[in-house]
Amino acid sequence: MTVKVKRKIEALGSEFYTSIYLPEDMYLTRDRREKADKLDEVLKAKVNVINFEYEHLDKRIKNSEINKWKWLGSKIDQILFSTALIEKIDKDNHHIWPAIGQYLRPELSRGLDDKKRSGTKSDHYRKCWALATLPGTEWITNWIGWDAFTDRGEQLAYSGRLLPLLEKKFKGYSHQLKGDDYKQIAKLLVEHIPTKSKTPKDIESLSDSKLDEIAEAVYKDFSDKRL
Repeated sequence: MTVKVKRKIEALGSEFYTSIYLPEDMYLTRDRREKADKLDEVLKAKVNVINFEYEHLDKRIKNSEINKWKWLGSKIDQILFSTALIEKIDKDNHHIWPAIGQYLRPELSRGLDDKKRSGTKSDHYRKCWALATLPGTEWITNWIGWDAFTDRGEQLAYSGRLLPLLEKKFKGYSHQLKGDDYKQIAKLLVEHIPTKSKTPKDIESLSDSKLDEIAEAVYKDFSDKRL
């Protein structure tokens, strides 16, 4: 599928926004353009609903960064689930995230110029969606920490198996976890995961008992360092 997104470009010494169609390396047929334009209209309408709902959102959610982004992630998930024009490849190549994010109100927007992350596996809106939908994220209470955790190793979060085990270990931790703590936990995980098991696919080959052993070792090492 093709998606339509706004991008800043420079021409004749001036900067301005224009719409482009992703992926750019694929020939843009009339059919692909029309489908992308239709999807763009649908996404704009659905995001406008999110923008309206945000106006009436509980202030306790608005004023909590982690809760705000988790709320947004749940809304993005509803769009992904309910929009037939979105295909699996749109999520796999990460083009759908900026296609949604470009219409969000300023309080929920990361802007259109985040070239380093926008439309990649590290896209802010993908992280919001993951926080809201992946199992085992209730122990994540700090957005900076979640951002650092997912950046440290995609396989740690998106394998779907490690987070629930870590949640069991850390949900009742005696000290409130901060941003650097999540980064340290991710670092310890990478150290304990077998060298040949650094991708979600390889992690899937590890037994439940092995993964639980890894989570326990990480918890112990982290706790020891906090003493």
